[in-house]
This record gives sequence, C-alpha cells and structure tokens, in this order.
Amino acid sequence: MNPVKQALSAFKNNWKESLWLGAAATIYTYFAQLLPMIGALFISLGLLIFQEIVNKWMKTGRWSMDLTHLKNHWVAFVLISIVLMPTGILLGSAFGLLESPQSEWQNIPLSFALFILGIYFYFILAHAFSFSIETTKSVAKAIDSTAIVSMKRYKIYLPTAFFMSLIFMLAGFLRGLGLVIALPLLFFSSAVIYQDVRSLLKN
Repeated sequence: MNPVKQALSAFKNNWKESLWLGAAATIYTYFAQLLPMIGALFISLGLLIFQEIVNKWMKTGRWSMDLTHLKNHWVAFVLISIVLMPTGILLGSAFGLLESPQSEWQNIPLSFALFILGIYFYFILAHAFSFSIETTKSVAKAIDSTAIVSMKRYKIYLPTAFFMSLIFMLAGFLRGLGLVIALPLLFFSSAVIYQDVRSLLKN
C-alpha cells in the first residue's frame, strides 16, 4: 500500500496542481472517447503525456509542461500508446459495467476485476515507456523487462492496483467526477512504483 500512501501524500501536498492535472486529464479523456475509431488511441496518448508530466515533477520537484524531449522518442510513444489501447478499453468497460442498469451486485465483482487488470497493465506499459526513453531500448525489450520486474515485485504492483481499483470504482459511482482525483493518484502511484523498480530494470 506504500505507493498509494505516497500518491495520496503527493496529492495532498500539491493539491492545486493535482486538481488541475486531474481536471485536464478528465476533460481530455471525455472528449477523446467521443472520437470514432481513434478515440482509444488518443486516450492512450493522453495518459502517457500526463504520466510523463508527473514523472518529470517527481524527478525535479517542479511542474513543467515542456515535453519537447518526446519528439526524440516518438516511435516508442506511438507504439506503446497502441499497445496501451486494450488497457484503456478494459478500464472503459469497467466504468460501463458500473453504469449498467443491471443489478449492481452482479456488475461490481467483474468491474473490480477489470479495473485491477487494466491498472496493472497500465503500470507495466507506463513503466516500459519511461524505461525505453531512459535507456533507448526497443519497445519490445522495454515491455518484456517491465513485465518480468512486475512479476518479481508483485507485492508492490498487485496491492497498488487493488487499492487504485477501489479508488476508480468510487470515481465511477460519482459518475466520473471522481476521476479528477483518481487519475492524478494513478499517475502519482505509477511514478512512485517506477522509482522503486528502476534499478531492477537496469540490471
């Protein structure tokens, strides 16, 4: 649960910036999903951009929208965004189940399972993107390395995915308004985990 605690602490200590980030990510996600055919890709691209903003803040202690360095890594950016698309669809399906008119007791367990899977895979792919940028490794090798590390450090990845799933379910019950808080917490917790496993990835 430590990454979640650290994420909550980061949110609390930077609540204004966190709320702005959450509002921007929520609005972006809402409009991106309205795009026919390519909405899932744009959501993936946006998630990686917002994640990179948080990663830079965790490294430097300063909020910065300067992401010009991504131009040098656009291939990894696009490829991992494409691989991330099914994860976005999983999360979207989980939210859809919560809003379904069917019995909530039938939907909640499946929705919760989809959230856990989606968030777990999000962590792996977000970390693969960061690892690929830092080491210039190929996307395939970066994903392979982060997947292996996530299995070795499942005691960090799984509990964090579990607690973040609870937060996302609460956000779903709030008709999406809770995403303003849930999304920054997702970005913060991902950045915290990456800092923890970074040395393992480079070995």
